[in-house]
Amino acid sequence: MTTSNIDFFLPGPTWVREDVLQSLTGPMMGHRSSGFKDLYASLAPRLQQVFRTQGDVLVATGSATLIMESAIRSTVASDVLNLTCGAFSERWHAISLAVGKKADRVEVPWGRAVEPDLVRQALRRKRYEAVTMVHSETSTGVLNPIQEIAQIIRQESDALVLVDTVSSLGGARVEVDDWGLDVVLASTQKALAVPPGLTLFSLSSRAADRVESIENRGFYTDFLRYRNNHHKSSTITTPAVSIVYALDRQLDVILDEGMEARWERHAAIQAMTAKWAGANGFEFASQEGSRSPTISCLRPPDSVTAPDLVAELAGRGVVVGGGYGRWKPETFRIGHMGEVRGRDLERLFLTINELVGSR
Repeated sequence: MTTSNIDFFLPGPTWVREDVLQSLTGPMMGHRSSGFKDLYASLAPRLQQVFRTQGDVLVATGSATLIMESAIRSTVASDVLNLTCGAFSERWHAISLAVGKKADRVEVPWGRAVEPDLVRQALRRKRYEAVTMVHSETSTGVLNPIQEIAQIIRQESDALVLVDTVSSLGGARVEVDDWGLDVVLASTQKALAVPPGLTLFSLSSRAADRVESIENRGFYTDFLRYRNNHHKSSTITTPAVSIVYALDRQLDVILDEGMEARWERHAAIQAMTAKWAGANGFEFASQEGSRSPTISCLRPPDSVTAPDLVAELAGRGVVVGGGYGRWKPETFRIGHMGEVRGRDLERLFLTINELVGSR
């Protein structure tokens, strides 16, 4: 099945194939039934292929923020280091403080990637139980060098490596095992191109061992509950069964394309976006060399404001993302992820050029 023409370029939730949407209408079943257990068990080997791990990949009903909080509650007794470079990496820090941890941070300006050497310096000053980071910072379009950062964390400490890949998994290379990542989380509604409702996360054996030593992990936030139920092909509470049907269908789509091919496609459409932006007076808000293959955060030419451009595109039935947080007034974001193809972006760019050129 080929995809339809896409005019929906939010950086999440993303456009969903019609056959995946149709899978939502599958019959309801009990989540403790043998039918659901069989469905859940069938997800495991395919999720391992997407995450590039031989370890557990678990399924939670809820947003990524739930699993971010769960990761902090379940793996950190006291000290955590948060690497921040935008709104969603800052969320790791806010969660760490909100649940009473001693949270320090390495902070770099919005639009810039975290420099690995800054992490090395921080780890030499103090011992941390975990280090949090975001791979693709959805608010700015920055892609952080998590492979290099994880290597430094492993060299300098015994801290766990906790990574938000919400807007990168399925669109940018993520190698959980090869890069030594302990907890990697991603919601279904971004580059995986499934409706929102589920968060998927890997849990290394090293992280699982750490969890066993942590007290007061909560109930819905206890990683051991997730792991123990996962090993029974089950979930800790009633899951979003319909979204599991959709995930089941889309995993086949993703693996039929192949992970390497999917990464190459996303890199190609990011390059296409960069070429168009440079030729038409649109400035990237993220630093060159550290741009996400799934999201472009741009400042428009002086003839139009970002909010006006977003609104005028919506008036033509074309959806892009507005700026986020402190960058809301000055930027807009193109989500070129999931099932987006080059032909879809060509139509988007033509429409934007018409709007800007008419001024």
